[in-house]
Amino acid sequence: MSLKAGLVTSALKELALHVVEEGGPNRGVKVEAYQRAAGLHPGDPWCAAFVAWNVATAKAVAKPPSWTSGSAITTWHRGTRHLAAGDKATPVEAEALPAKVKPGWVWVRATTAKAADAARNGGWVKGHCGIVVAVDAVGFHTVEGNTNKAGSREGDGVWRKLHKWTDAALIGRTVGWFDPDATEAAAALNA
Repeated sequence: MSLKAGLVTSALKELALHVVEEGGPNRGVKVEAYQRAAGLHPGDPWCAAFVAWNVATAKAVAKPPSWTSGSAITTWHRGTRHLAAGDKATPVEAEALPAKVKPGWVWVRATTAKAADAARNGGWVKGHCGIVVAVDAVGFHTVEGNTNKAGSREGDGVWRKLHKWTDAALIGRTVGWFDPDATEAAAALNA
């Protein structure tokens, strides 16, 4: 099974558990398991830790690979460092996105369009990330940790979200999407 397929399976299993924070913001048994996977502490924001935990689960390894992180933007920088153009996508390629973005890719967004541009150019900004589980003509569907019904980057659990291609504000805040199978292959070549 590819890492992409494993990520979709793992993320959907976590969604089915209805994971929610317990005992305070960014806390709870499952939340803290995600945080530990990325080297975070209870109470830390955990969207990227959710991605890291699911990568480790999909790969059936105890520790996530070094391209994952407790930070959405650091995950973007590490995950896309050695990728070819066909293995990642950014809003600059807006017309090609519905055909290019695939289930199992990692999606990363910043808080503003200006911050997203800075992140694409190597800057560090606050962000959020999730795992793409489906793509259609309307948009891309993700499973995300540390979000809520409204789509906050500081949420209360694991949620499935639909992000529409026509949502200019969201697409503008998007740093990009990338293929974790290609990231793994590039990491092996550059080790």
